[in-house]
Amino acid sequence: MKYTLNILLLILTLVSCKKENEKIVTEKPKPNQIVLISVNAPNKYIHLIKQDSVGKKLKDSLGPKAFYNNNGFTYLDYMNNIQTWRPKANVSDTITIETYNDYLELSTNNFFTSIKETFLVQNGDTVIFNYEHNIPKAKITNREVNDIELNYNSYRLKKLFDNKYTSHYLIFGNMFLNENFKDYKQKSLEYYNQAKLDFTEEIKLLDSLKNNNLISKTNYFYRKDALNMLMEKHKKLKNIKKWLEQNKSLRNKETIEQVFGFDLSETDSLMKFSFFRDYLINISEYDLEFIEENNGNSGGFYIDSRIRFDSIVKDKRFNQTAKNFLLFNAYNGIGQNFRVKDKKEYFKKLQESTTSIEQLDKLKKEYKLDFSKSNELVMTSMKNDTLTYRNLLENNKGKWLYIDFWASWCKPCRKTMPESNKLKKEFNEGNIEFIYLSLNDKKENWKKAIEVDGISNSQNYFIENGNVSQVIEDLRVKTIPHYLIYSPNGELVNGFANRPGQGAKEQLKKLITGQ
Repeated sequence: MKYTLNILLLILTLVSCKKENEKIVTEKPKPNQIVLISVNAPNKYIHLIKQDSVGKKLKDSLGPKAFYNNNGFTYLDYMNNIQTWRPKANVSDTITIETYNDYLELSTNNFFTSIKETFLVQNGDTVIFNYEHNIPKAKITNREVNDIELNYNSYRLKKLFDNKYTSHYLIFGNMFLNENFKDYKQKSLEYYNQAKLDFTEEIKLLDSLKNNNLISKTNYFYRKDALNMLMEKHKKLKNIKKWLEQNKSLRNKETIEQVFGFDLSETDSLMKFSFFRDYLINISEYDLEFIEENNGNSGGFYIDSRIRFDSIVKDKRFNQTAKNFLLFNAYNGIGQNFRVKDKKEYFKKLQESTTSIEQLDKLKKEYKLDFSKSNELVMTSMKNDTLTYRNLLENNKGKWLYIDFWASWCKPCRKTMPESNKLKKEFNEGNIEFIYLSLNDKKENWKKAIEVDGISNSQNYFIENGNVSQVIEDLRVKTIPHYLIYSPNGELVNGFANRPGQGAKEQLKKLITGQ
């Protein structure tokens, strides 16, 4: 059974409606703006992976933690470009958003629920965000709004899940909680079946809220659609998808999985909703098989975004608004998982296929997509002098080189720095240089990290074109930290050298002494 929804028509209808006890007032011109005020946003959004309650204090729990360093509020601007506002930490911060729609959706990550924390606000609203346990709570100052409606995500988490992990989160998240990883797939199927029951209960809750006028019809349908889309995302997980296919023939008509969808002719009015954008991504992955990659200590699964990109261009279901969004989404997959030649080829295709010039410029600037120097690895020093990787090797010829690819945001990289400093002291009298190359970093953070980690007396360079450099590809630097050892004659003798404190000392001694 396929559901369709024309939210735009519903919203336009409901905006003109009044409750019986409200006075009818003359319609005023729309201010065409929404003001957001964030009060004391956290510097880091830390969530404890093994804690059992949202309200638990950090000091009360040990174990692995999830960090959202750059969490913020994502929305679709009036030019149909996705924007994210990241409030300044520990102060009051304000932004004014220009809008010409009746409603604007603001979304942010919530680690506990597997569904985004979303707020549906109206044109002309002033919204203040305070934070409870790193999760924002909204208040509108210019009109009365039921708190359940405005902060529905927090309400459902308490009402249905007692502020504990939801079944929706545990479908995937149980791998962090379960010490026996072998049980992950079976556990995820159990949580999926529980999530279906919780879905039914939440629909009943929404029905009750609507019937008791605690939530508007607009919000009611909005929340139902978000919930339906969440269930569709569960079905895309590899082991759940396989299980559903295996059991399809055993199911009767009453228990068969329903298919949820939207009327794509309403794309322009629905694009403002994150769950609709998720739906577009879902149907534009075309059931492509996952590519499995193993890089020794790391790896991953991803689909062939090149095939996806070409398919989106040809797909007549999608209008230009949808294609603008989906093509950038597909290109991100190409940028993360494919070679420089693919990035170059598909960036040209993106330029030819999109009408979103602003997003194109933003992408090019953010990822430094200048392919004119792809045959070089361009770097700058602390003094802002420019050189290439080839220059670096030539300048240090005659010495052993231990090269460390790292970044200020990379925790494993930073964790090894004390051992790296210790290693340098042990080889202080030797003919060896320790060189640190920062990859996919921000200069300001890079410079601070150099001082904090005590490596300022070494050779430090900032890589300017890591995303488009053939050199990075040829060196097979796919993850960081990554270490290389060069001999005095400039030969790469180990492209996957050991980490400091984990065999690097023995490795270097053996190479230098020849024993």
